[in-house]
Amino acid sequence: MLLLPLAALARDDAVAAHGTPALPPGFSHFPHVRPDAPKGCTLRMAQSGTFDTLNPFTLRGRIVMGVWNWVYDPLLTTAPDESLVAYGHLAERFELDETTRRVRFTLRATARFQDGRPVTADDVAFTVTTLARYGRPFHRTLLERADPVVEGPLTISLALPDGEARRGVLRLGEVQILPRHDWEGRDFAALTMQLPIGSGPYRVTSVDPGRQVIFDRNRDWWARDLPTGRGRFNLDRIEVTWYRDRIAAFEALMAGREDWMQEADARRWAVGYDLPPVRDGRIRRVEQRHWYTTGMNGFAFNLRRPRFEDVRVREALSLLLDFEWANAALFHDSFRRTTSFFENSDLSASDAPDAAERELMADFASLFPKEAYERPWMPPRSDGSGRDRAMLERALALLGAAGWAPRDSDGRLANTATGEVFILSVLAQSNAQQALVGVWFRALRRIGVVPRFEVVDASTFTARTRAHDFDIVSRFTIPPDWPGAEQQNLWSSAAAARPGSGNLNGIADPALDGLLERLVAAPDRDTLRTTARVLDRALQWRSLVMPGYYDPVRRLAVADRFAWPAQPPRFSYGDDAWWCQAASPE
Repeated sequence: MLLLPLAALARDDAVAAHGTPALPPGFSHFPHVRPDAPKGCTLRMAQSGTFDTLNPFTLRGRIVMGVWNWVYDPLLTTAPDESLVAYGHLAERFELDETTRRVRFTLRATARFQDGRPVTADDVAFTVTTLARYGRPFHRTLLERADPVVEGPLTISLALPDGEARRGVLRLGEVQILPRHDWEGRDFAALTMQLPIGSGPYRVTSVDPGRQVIFDRNRDWWARDLPTGRGRFNLDRIEVTWYRDRIAAFEALMAGREDWMQEADARRWAVGYDLPPVRDGRIRRVEQRHWYTTGMNGFAFNLRRPRFEDVRVREALSLLLDFEWANAALFHDSFRRTTSFFENSDLSASDAPDAAERELMADFASLFPKEAYERPWMPPRSDGSGRDRAMLERALALLGAAGWAPRDSDGRLANTATGEVFILSVLAQSNAQQALVGVWFRALRRIGVVPRFEVVDASTFTARTRAHDFDIVSRFTIPPDWPGAEQQNLWSSAAAARPGSGNLNGIADPALDGLLERLVAAPDRDTLRTTARVLDRALQWRSLVMPGYYDPVRRLAVADRFAWPAQPPRFSYGDDAWWCQAASPE
């Protein structure tokens, strides 16, 4: 088998899905890190909730993200400052045969697991086989046809997944490698508290089940002086402690028992931190803008229910969510209204379509109203009063045109032909959206709709969504940076007819299927951008989802002895580059 260096370039240590990697061969370190950052200190992190397994690679149990992030190394390290670019890490080099669609990875001879044993091609093959069978759904989809072939102690070839070849190399390179000698003979799907062994910068050294995990820096980390490791993972110890709820975690932070907490409560962030530890500077409040695509957070209508088939009904119901009032009154104007299925990315259709988009839209004209060619779709914006009469009248007019009107006898909204009362329920698996739903329900009741909010446990939620047993469902979808076939699972006719698919709306339209095929086949970033924006417009104008909101920032409360580079990377928060100001260089 003849394999050629990626992109026919004179380097085999980096891959870019489009364009070329920015950092040259033999680069010293990633741009966002301080290469001479001091090592030392303990970071105490407060979390709420609990955990019941130290294996993060299956769907079973409540996992510890630190095991995923810090204990295991991948074949390639994603570039924090570049989109869809990765550099060799466990893999020293890699070669691609686009004809046979296989990639060969050659591992570094110096790579070691935390027990001192070398990382070998057998470990990679074991990882691929195990995750293809027992891993999370994205692992199974990625690896089920990877066909690992061990060519030598440090060399393995894998079959690429469907799609563009370089993207396939990137996706395979992101897989963290498991030690065969540690996992072989164990039940991979079982919950476990056995201390994991990886090849990463931190080891789990202590576990208090359900309450605390301690990670100690691996001082013998094989990659500490590599370009992908230098200046990163500088803290000697990370102690992660789980509390029964966020209030208890907050109290521990203010009492000085913890150093770090992510604040999810916008109200508390706005008014609850006026306390001595914050006023005197011991605790810093930090806001970091999200770098990733935030996607669509909203409420999906089930078009399999006859009363939601008419787009006028969906549009009318969406008009009655007074987000402007809710954001000001309940959330201290902390959130932003979601407008796009590709929110917070260059794929979002946030402006009027350009010439390339209009040309593509013309090929699928049945998906768009005339105004879509001239302006972007935007969710309705109220006057912020909480009782916007104009919105109410528009909603009633749309409902009336669709055959629904309030009854004279009791004011209930009913079908003018059958007398059926308009009843709807919103399915969710937590109370996270309850405040916003309450605002919406108040307006729905004013026009005679009978609403209900159903909060169910995770297993019931999964069973009901798989069976499409709901009226409206609270849903949060985050697309990858290069969307493709996964969008067909969300919006295609084939997925609508398939039990358990991601097409919760039940949308089935041949024109939309054709547009999705164009998206999957996009050969370059410019074509992808145009096609994704047109898909965004097609979904927006159908009113398939009533948009909710997203938080534009990550809010951290952090002890003042920790520091990080002034310029964060473009595609990461840069947590890997933190250091302690009281520590000493090694």
